[in-house]
Amino acid sequence: MKNEIYKHLKFKIGEESCKYEFRLFPEEDYCCKKYCYDVYLFDKEKDENLFDLKVNKILLYYNADVLTKIDYYFNPKLYTQLKVWISQFLGFPYREIKDENIHFLSWYIGNHYMILKILNSEKVMVLSHQKRKKKKKKGILLGIPKNHYICKL
Repeated sequence: MKNEIYKHLKFKIGEESCKYEFRLFPEEDYCCKKYCYDVYLFDKEKDENLFDLKVNKILLYYNADVLTKIDYYFNPKLYTQLKVWISQFLGFPYREIKDENIHFLSWYIGNHYMILKILNSEKVMVLSHQKRKKKKKKGILLGIPKNHYICKL
């Protein structure tokens, strides 16, 4: 059932940037630890949807022209519907953290993460799909176990 979610995702981790090169607009590059990413705003259709929910913005993160992360931006009012859609495919979140500044949920899909976060201070909701890093270094971000370090954006 977990692999069924891929049918709904337009982008696949590991794709090369040339696949969408005429629909990508450069944003500011992002560096985390020893990795740097070329970040692009995807020129989406005006009615771009994911799980039948309107996507406001899509950012694609490439390292050496290989897609390593996708951020889908939604209206935070769609939180419940998006969580239900993801949970139908992936079950209950592996991790959930809630405080006054952020609400964070994460799921594993094989060697990828699906992370849903609401940043209350910015009134934005982001669904991230990214490759799991296999680091042994100590580091905890928002409750992710130390052997699964993810850089904060």
